Amino acid sequence: MAKKNKMKPRELREAQKKARQLKAAEINNNAAPAIAAMPAAEVIAPAAEKKKSSVKAAGMKSILVSKNKMYITSFGKGNSAVLEYEVDNNDYNQTQLSSKNSSNIELHGVNEVNITFSSKHGFESGVEINTSNPTHRSGESSPVRLDMLGLKSELEKRFFGKTFDDNIHIQLIYNILDIEKILAVYVTNIVYALNNMLGIKDSESYDDFMGYLSARNTYKVFTHPDKSNLSDKVKGNIKKSFSTFNDLLKTKRLGYFGLEEPKTKDTRVSEAYKKRVYHMLAIVGQIRQCVFHDLSEHSEYDLYSFIDNSKKVYRECRETLNYLVDERFDSINKGFIQGNKVNISLLIDMMKDDYEADDIIHLYYDFIVLKSQKNLGFSIKKLREKMLDEYGFRFKDKQYDSVRSKMYKLMDFLLFCNYYRNDVVAGEALVRKLRFSMTDDEKEGIYADEAEKLWGKFRNDFENIADHMNGDVIKELGKADMDFDEKILDSEKKNASDLLYFSKMIYMLTYFLDGKEINDLLTTLISKFDNIKEFLKIMKSSAVDVECELTAGYRLFNDSQRITNELFIVKNIASMRKPAASAKLTMFRDALTILGIDDKITDDRISEILKLKEKGKGIHGLRNFITNNVIESSRFVYLIKYANAQKIREVAKNEKVVMFVLGGIPDTQIERYYKSCVEFPDMNSSLEAKRSELARMIKNISFDDFKNVKQQAKGRENVAKERAKAVIGLYLTVMYLLVKNLVNVNARYVIAIHCLERDFGLYKEIIPELASKNLKNDYRILSQTLCELCDESPNLFLKKNERLRKCVEVDINNADSSMTRKYRNCIAHLTVVRELKEYIGDIRTVDSYFSIYHYVMQRCITKREDDKKQEEKIKFEDDLLKNHGYTKDFVKALNSPFGYNIPRFKNLSIKQLFDRNEYLTEK
Repeated sequence: MAKKNKMKPRELREAQKKARQLKAAEINNNAAPAIAAMPAAEVIAPAAEKKKSSVKAAGMKSILVSKNKMYITSFGKGNSAVLEYEVDNNDYNQTQLSSKNSSNIELHGVNEVNITFSSKHGFESGVEINTSNPTHRSGESSPVRLDMLGLKSELEKRFFGKTFDDNIHIQLIYNILDIEKILAVYVTNIVYALNNMLGIKDSESYDDFMGYLSARNTYKVFTHPDKSNLSDKVKGNIKKSFSTFNDLLKTKRLGYFGLEEPKTKDTRVSEAYKKRVYHMLAIVGQIRQCVFHDLSEHSEYDLYSFIDNSKKVYRECRETLNYLVDERFDSINKGFIQGNKVNISLLIDMMKDDYEADDIIHLYYDFIVLKSQKNLGFSIKKLREKMLDEYGFRFKDKQYDSVRSKMYKLMDFLLFCNYYRNDVVAGEALVRKLRFSMTDDEKEGIYADEAEKLWGKFRNDFENIADHMNGDVIKELGKADMDFDEKILDSEKKNASDLLYFSKMIYMLTYFLDGKEINDLLTTLISKFDNIKEFLKIMKSSAVDVECELTAGYRLFNDSQRITNELFIVKNIASMRKPAASAKLTMFRDALTILGIDDKITDDRISEILKLKEKGKGIHGLRNFITNNVIESSRFVYLIKYANAQKIREVAKNEKVVMFVLGGIPDTQIERYYKSCVEFPDMNSSLEAKRSELARMIKNISFDDFKNVKQQAKGRENVAKERAKAVIGLYLTVMYLLVKNLVNVNARYVIAIHCLERDFGLYKEIIPELASKNLKNDYRILSQTLCELCDESPNLFLKKNERLRKCVEVDINNADSSMTRKYRNCIAHLTVVRELKEYIGDIRTVDSYFSIYHYVMQRCITKREDDKKQEEKIKFEDDLLKNHGYTKDFVKALNSPFGYNIPRFKNLSIKQLFDRNEYLTEK
């Protein structure tokens, strides 16, 4: 047994200092929660050149501590964890747990401060790397680090029913909390978008129609509350909601989400559609209640189990979820072989020497529907692009433009089969190489090397595919009969019964999201459930063997492996839906309005301008131009969801704001926009002059600029049409970037509100002074109480730092309950986005989205309500109006409810800290 190496005090201090310096150099700006943070490494490169820590690149996944044992894991296949070593925290004796074949790292030594290891593969293989020992905590009896909020024990009791002397359970819990945070953001945005779709101005009663909707009432009660035994007050509220629900249906704006009321005289069919829509909105409202308020005491509001409740209303909701999922699977599965027979026929002919025809069909279904290629750990598309860029330039010839999508799909399928079936080992090796890469340039080099190997293997196959890419061949294959029965795919085809209701709920949420939002949400959820699955696997392993029985509200996570797999399917079948045909008139109105026509224009005038009711060849050029370049633009749809078409046009007239957004677009992109948008471009002019000219064009954009554009144009007319398309594209992009970034800024504060609600409920369990308090009465109460407790506070942020505690107290005193309550409501309802047009013109200097957000927010907070006598002058109002910019102390006062968490408070209150993360830009 190894002898514990005791350091002298001076040596220990020096080692601790070195470890702190290394950690400071390594930790990313977006550090993980304190307990779950990955230790820093000694082998580092300049921050600007690195994309990941050298510890992670070398293969170490995590260091887990349980009582007197420490467990070191490495990255296995995919995101799996390999238990590598068990280390005794008393004498640092180490035991290898991994087999020779599965081991990825080699442990060289452990002492009080550092852990030394090396990678067995890839990244600086054999080079020793030092990382800090998480068990060393000066002055603490337990090897498990205390969390700064002092909530570790309460979280463990909430999720597992008891406390633990380890850091494993809390890391699993943090992954669940991350799921709730991401859902809080997306559901808040969906609720706002649905409210915004009502399009009703100057009516606060409509601001949060969705916020009052939840899955508490059956559709029958919702439509006929008087027949229920509810109180008169509740009946009245339901009637208001039902009236607003009908108003929303009448706007036809649900068509933006692909929801369309059937055109039928059969009232039962029409009523069934409305019932489904009600359930969809009710589920969204219920999820919003679960993630935006601490409802842990109400089991019916458990986020992960409410949908399985036996009440009739939840049975109805489950029926709707089943309908939506089955409808999607049916659209994919119906006639799959016949619908893809051209590609399948080509592939069977090409691959007949290596695969049976049935096997090819099964693999192609997997490729098209389940998209297993996205689970390989690398990009098939990037490999193909590298191959064609370096060796297959002829495949980029214009002759393939009409069949390029089909050609690339077939090429990708061949590469997929290579890694999925033929050469699995090569795929795993590629994943390992990419994991060991430190920068994007290294990754590009790895893809280039792999592409070189693939080219020699697949060159002839790619040539064969290209030879078949002509109209006559495709036409003949399309006419040919397929000898394969659709039933051969019955074992592969999915339906609603294959998914848990939680996964079905997530699919339902994607109805209200665009493609990027769907990808971001599902990618995050998959990552978190995958992590939870790995934690549970480690906890149940014979080596670690710690208790992991989740409490009733969280037992869903016992199925994390299944849910991970299901969410992969959801991610692959979900997509931004095409707008419904019945909403076209509404969309044309929004499109013309965003281009500058008054939104009071009548439906008849819209029809007259676009010749919607006329028939004939060549007369619908303007209608088609608007459809192709505005309505079908995902940026336009996003703007309508989150903003107002008329107000967007007004905001675009603010050159200062537009110049700021253009300043965030890369110079090369500005050059392209300038060349394509300006009729007589001076390419020698400065970038500043080019941005200024583009801003002027956006400011002066008018529908009259486009009304004479011809869809079927030639010569100069075609040049004018292409220029008009470029101008509209630039305009929508700039306004999209402005709105999208403000929505993203708001998301950071939504998460803070979500955490405040959750943490208040946890602190109430351990602080008697909070037991009788209601957060809604004063959102400062948690930070205020924790500051007053001083040395008795469980919160180490405030307990250990008197200076910061006093600063927070000042900020608390600079606010009041009504101010912070209004701030919270403005965050929840994305008021900054809604009121942008009213105040953005008053800003003197536009230098960040943070400054735009807080100036507009502060103007909203200080707004004098016409129906209220507001005698007391709100603090900071004079500075706000005098300086035409946000007031820093006002930001801190409004954020004082978050003061109990010092890092979050600072990151949300100080512009330089908030802006460390880049904003969305056009690439």
